[in-house]
Amino acid sequence: MSVQQRYGRQLIGAFVLGTAIVWLASGGIVLWLQGIPAAWVIWIVAGIILVIIVRAASLRWVKHSFVTPLEELKAALDALAIGQQVVSHRYSTRPFDELARAVERVAERIQAVEQSVEHLQKVRSQFLANVSHELRTPLFALEGYLETLLDGALEDPAVARNFLEKAQTNLQRLSTLLADLVEIARIESGEMRMSFRYFDIADLARTIAQQYEQRAHQQDVSISVVAPPEQLAYGDRERIGQVLANLVSNAIKYNVPGGSVVIRIVREDGRVAVSVEDTGIGIPPEHHARVFERFYRVDAARSRAVGGSGLGLAIVKHILEAHRAPFELQSEVGKGTTIRFWLKS
Repeated sequence: MSVQQRYGRQLIGAFVLGTAIVWLASGGIVLWLQGIPAAWVIWIVAGIILVIIVRAASLRWVKHSFVTPLEELKAALDALAIGQQVVSHRYSTRPFDELARAVERVAERIQAVEQSVEHLQKVRSQFLANVSHELRTPLFALEGYLETLLDGALEDPAVARNFLEKAQTNLQRLSTLLADLVEIARIESGEMRMSFRYFDIADLARTIAQQYEQRAHQQDVSISVVAPPEQLAYGDRERIGQVLANLVSNAIKYNVPGGSVVIRIVREDGRVAVSVEDTGIGIPPEHHARVFERFYRVDAARSRAVGGSGLGLAIVKHILEAHRAPFELQSEVGKGTTIRFWLKS
């Protein structure tokens, strides 16, 4: 017998015993006062029958209203504790029904957390695999170049210089990758603190354009800024500068000879709309939803050839989300790409 049943029976027994005592005592007193001793037998039989009926009815009521709900709730909690699915019940007694709904909500929350943990584990495994692959590629290349140099290529100045330049390129790529990994880890862990204030985003855009002007010229790409003389926006100037730098860098890398990059700033509905537009190779529609994922590349061979770490747009996404700044991607293969975001003004 369970604890709930034993407690219920004790409660009913006490109630029935009390009822019987009151019944018999009150009846005995009345019969004694009226002087009808023969009615005692009838009274006792009637009292016994009443006690039996009350006890049976009380047992059924207590079992239905208390014992069964408690047992079902206990079973639900036991199932929840070992990770099994919880069976939901409805109860006529309001407190038990509210408790059952609370257990149901806890079960749903636990299931959501378990799914989230499973997803995070998959993301973590994929991330580690991607990091290993990205680190391995330049390291293997460096190892190959150095081995070749040590095996005798150093004796030929032209070959030695060529291999050293390639080794330096891979070393720079490795350095960029590690820096981006540290950056995205700081953002995701919350270690990176944002300093929000009003700043002139038009001036920031012109500064970024000047920084990338030489690189754009080397790739036969023009870069320009279309913005008012001054435009205030609310956010972290340094981080928004990082966003613009990543977007402009990508716009130059994936452009075509004779192409252009435009940083455009306008006011829209009380906000500042900032866009980086290019006339590059564009992104196929099936890749639009994933280009902001870490290490995701539309064309892996081309990305590695131009030195991308695969983390630039992921960093952009995290910084904009920290600013609660909505953003969008518009791109068409062969016509170019526009990435636009909105800041408070």
